[in-house]
Formats: sequence, C-alpha cells, structure tokens
Amino acid sequence: MRNWFWVIVAGVALFIAYWTNSPYAAYSIYAFLLLVGIAHYSSIAWLSGLDCTRFVHETVVRQGDGVDVEVKVENRRGWPIPWIFLEDLYPAYCNLRGDATRLAVLMPGQSVTLNYCLTFPNRGYHRVGPMVMESGDLFGLQRRFRTGEQQDYISVLPTVAYIDTFNVASKRPQGPVKSTTKIFEDPSLLSGVREYEQGDPLNRIHWKNSARTGDLFTKIFDPTAVQGGTLILDMLGDSYVPERAATRQELAITTTASIAYLLQASGEQVGLITNGLDAAEEAQWDVESTEVVSKEDLADSIVGESESERLRPLQVPTLRSPIQAQKIIENLARIVPGRGLDCAQLILEEYRSLPRDATLLPVVPYMDERLAMLLGEMKLIGFSVSVFYIADRPGFEEAAAMLANHNIHVFHIREESDLHELSPQRI
Repeated sequence: MRNWFWVIVAGVALFIAYWTNSPYAAYSIYAFLLLVGIAHYSSIAWLSGLDCTRFVHETVVRQGDGVDVEVKVENRRGWPIPWIFLEDLYPAYCNLRGDATRLAVLMPGQSVTLNYCLTFPNRGYHRVGPMVMESGDLFGLQRRFRTGEQQDYISVLPTVAYIDTFNVASKRPQGPVKSTTKIFEDPSLLSGVREYEQGDPLNRIHWKNSARTGDLFTKIFDPTAVQGGTLILDMLGDSYVPERAATRQELAITTTASIAYLLQASGEQVGLITNGLDAAEEAQWDVESTEVVSKEDLADSIVGESESERLRPLQVPTLRSPIQAQKIIENLARIVPGRGLDCAQLILEEYRSLPRDATLLPVVPYMDERLAMLLGEMKLIGFSVSVFYIADRPGFEEAAAMLANHNIHVFHIREESDLHELSPQRI
C-alpha cells in the first residue's frame, strides 16, 4: 500500500510536470519511480531464496537444564543478499546464552549459523521459533520481513519431590504395600502348606513335603503384594481459584509426579488419568512462510497454538513397568488446564477402565458433596481410595469432614515439603 501511495503521488506530480512543461521535473519523477521499483523487487527477491533449518539437541529436559539450539540459514539463489538481519524467536522468560540474532551478508550458496543455549526455568511445553528474517533495498526505502517454516517444541519436566520413606516408621519402609483386599494370590509368595483337599489343582501340591510325610499337602500363597494406584489429576481450569491458580496447579502436578515416582520405586503398578489437555495437541509444528512489510504485521502473521477440541481424558494405563513413572512425568510436562469434564465426570467416564486392584489417588483442588459421594461409592464397590488435597486449609477441613463419613483419608499438601513425609504405607 505504501508503494501504491508513492506511485499515485508520482503520477500526480508527473501530470503537473507535463502540464507546466517542466522536463527536468518529469525526469526526476521518472528516476524516483525507477528507484521505488528497484527497491520493491530487490527486497522481494532477496528474501525469496532463503532456506532455514533448526536443530534442537534435546526436546525433553528438566527445569534449569540448558538446551542447545542450532539454526542454519542458506542463500539458495544465484544473487547475493547485501544485508539480512536474522532473529530466532524464543520465550521471553528463558535465559539465553549465545546469540539468537545476527546481521549478515549472504553470497550465493553461502550460509550463516546461529548457535545459542536456552535455559527453561518453568515446567511446560515451550515453543522455539520461527526464524524471523529482515532485509531491504540498498537505498533504505523498503524493508521486508519473512518467517521460517519450522518451529520446535521442548518439554520441560515437572519437579519431582524424592520422598524419603525412611522418615515413616515401618517394618518395610521401601517395600511394596500389602493389599488389604485379597483379590489375587501371588505364586511367588509362598506362606505355608495345608493338607490336601479334594479339588485342589495338581500344580498347587507341595511334592517335597508330600514325599517326606507320605500325605498330600497343598501350597498356600499370600495375596499379591503389589497394589499401586491410579492417579486422578483434576486440571479443570474452573476448579482453581484464579488468584492462586498457577501455584496450586503446579503443586498438583508436582504431587502427581512425585507419587508416581514413589510407587514405581516401590515396585508397584501406577497409572494416570486427567481432565487436563495435552499442549502437544494444540502445537503447530509446521507453519507457512509469511512475508510482510512491517514489524507490526509480523506479530499477527506468526502462527501460534490452536485450540484443542478434545474432551476425552488423557490416560496412562495402570501398569507395573520400569518406565511407567517416566511416561507419566512426560505427560505431566505438557499438561495444561482443561475445559471439559470435572473430577466426578472424569471418574465416571473412565470407571470401566480402572483396575480394582489399584488404589484410587485423586489429586484435587476442591471437594463437594457430589465428588465425596462418588468416592464413597467407589470404596463401597471394592476400590481403595486416598485423596490428596492441594493447598487450601478451609477447603481441606471441609473435604476431610465430608470424606470422613466414607472412611476415606485425605492428605493436605500445602507445599512441596509435605511430600517428603509420604510413604506407600501411609498412602
């Protein structure tokens, strides 16, 4: 539009020059129009032949760890670029070491590389890029901006409070928890023998004792000692009071990650369901290269995140696996507040997939009568239930009173240090 403005102005001036019979003025206007045309097409040509690639050395890191980023911009056209300013976008809250900007001259086939290191202080799913390239004509009349076609995402894992189970007096401070409900017997846990009864299977007969005594004896096994739990994280945005929402959400995520690590370290099964959203579903990995003529238009052209329409809860199946906690923690790194189901609806939605030999471990910021009644019903039909209430003294007292009627214990997690006093036995 600015070019058209100058063309119109020059056209009017040229008409006046002809009307007043001024050849020198007309010649000056012709020169000016030629200058504007050269500036316009040269600025377009110089940005059209650039190829930008980014390599991120790690995509999953812990808080405070540095991530090395390497960005290469290459001139693939047959003409030189007299000047170009490169800027790789990154989150403003990150700590930068190195240069994410560069002013360069690119000859045909030449490339320039940016190397820098980002340190992420907070958990989350963070976008790096796209590259912003700025160039213009030699006369300073035109400046153009172009964005790259690639942006990358880095998962920063949540804090894990390494729970010191030796702080709790227990005969088995780090062992698995004995199940109070005898659902399955563990063939590896022999507790004794008894006399053979008609109908006992042959694989249960204790042949050594039978041979020594001359009478048949049957093995007796303890019930399975691996109980574990299914973590139920309430991340509905409306469940958190706005004034302290961010702090309580991060504490809820830290609590969930810490318990998952504790249960895996204790040799137990562990899983997760949550009504939060996965930020990876909203991320735009590839973007269209956009060319604009002003810095203001550039901000509008950069593609951000879309809005996920998924309502189905995120789930990590409850299993006993050496990498189960890592799967849960990596999912928690990308979790953002949800907009769909509340905690009670979440449990009802996933009820059929919940294993009955695993304790239900809701991590919640609130408790109402409907949720308390539902947890009480879950306990009546055979589930063990322990609730973790996040950082709200008046709300915790009300929750404890409501759940006491159902004989459900509530842990009040006021801050991260409270997690150090937990153990599998207490849970």
